[in-house]
Amino acid sequence: MKPLLVVAGEASGDLHGAELLRELKARRPDLRILGVGGAGMTPYLDRKLADVRALGVVGFVEVLKHVPKLLALKRELMRVAEEEGVGAVLLIDYQSFNLSLAKSLRKRLPAVRLHQYVCPQVWAWKAGRIPVLGRTLDALYCLFDFEPRLFQGLGVEALWVGHPLVEIVKPEVDRATFFAETGLDPAKQVVALLPGSRREEIQRLGPPLADLVRQKRFDVQWVLPLAPTLNRSFVERVFEGAPVKVIEHRSYASRAFADAALVASGTATLETALLGTPFAILYKLSPLTFMLAKRFVKLPRFGLANVVAGREVAPELLQDEVNPDRLAQELARLLDPNHAAHLRQNLGEVRAHLGEPGAAGRVADHLLRSMDTQPS
Repeated sequence: MKPLLVVAGEASGDLHGAELLRELKARRPDLRILGVGGAGMTPYLDRKLADVRALGVVGFVEVLKHVPKLLALKRELMRVAEEEGVGAVLLIDYQSFNLSLAKSLRKRLPAVRLHQYVCPQVWAWKAGRIPVLGRTLDALYCLFDFEPRLFQGLGVEALWVGHPLVEIVKPEVDRATFFAETGLDPAKQVVALLPGSRREEIQRLGPPLADLVRQKRFDVQWVLPLAPTLNRSFVERVFEGAPVKVIEHRSYASRAFADAALVASGTATLETALLGTPFAILYKLSPLTFMLAKRFVKLPRFGLANVVAGREVAPELLQDEVNPDRLAQELARLLDPNHAAHLRQNLGEVRAHLGEPGAAGRVADHLLRSMDTQPS
């Protein structure tokens, strides 16, 4: 079997990729896998070409300064794909970069089969990419039940495989162990802060969250589960002077055993919904990026958990609303027992739209069947 090239570009992609590569290696230990990933994917990569730590960028404008680095990586991936004679490519999320790479691969290496895991959010913006994806990809593995119908009549095989978070998201340890490990008081309320997995997100969401903590309006314990893509010292500098406990390797437990959470928009909102913790969704971009986003994004809600549920199951704070006063107002509501009970009921709706466990296994089976039928 020819080698497989895999490309993930951020923490969520590394999370999904690690589960999928584990399933692939379990089925085919001899499969040579090379590509780009993070700490989760690294044990399964026979040749690692780059790390996701260097690739996570948020926003239209912010991406511009990273263009030379991304172009250099694309050239390297194209070179390696030819050098290694890969038979298939698996692109995991990271939509703009991966679509550009897919188009180049399709042109230069037309026999290579192109698979995308995680459908780009074309239902939110850039609907013009739908036919492009249809012409470029061989298979598109969709996480949400409403996505495959967008690609009907196009060349790509669009499959709903369900969301891998359904089986991944669970506390790493039990409640007693978590409180013992962290030194937190189990009798006192806990608030989890998740300002994102990329430096740009921390730089925008970190300061207002740190100000909220410093103001000491709430008699709670603050925890910040550290994303594996971030440097601990960098995060601690942003929150300097704020009594926040930075916790590593306990991202799910930190939220599962918290009374409330403030969460950056993205995959983390789905995770928190599955854990059942009342939370608010935060989103903040540079003014210019936000102005451009308003022209393209057509959704009435920006939080992924709310998009999936089809209604607001978690309050959303956007741009200038992400300030200490507004955060405090929303957090007070999240910590109110009656309101929290109502929110927990609503969060159950998200789970119903994410399918059954086994997404990574289903993708692995389909991908290997495709590679088995490829001419040698």
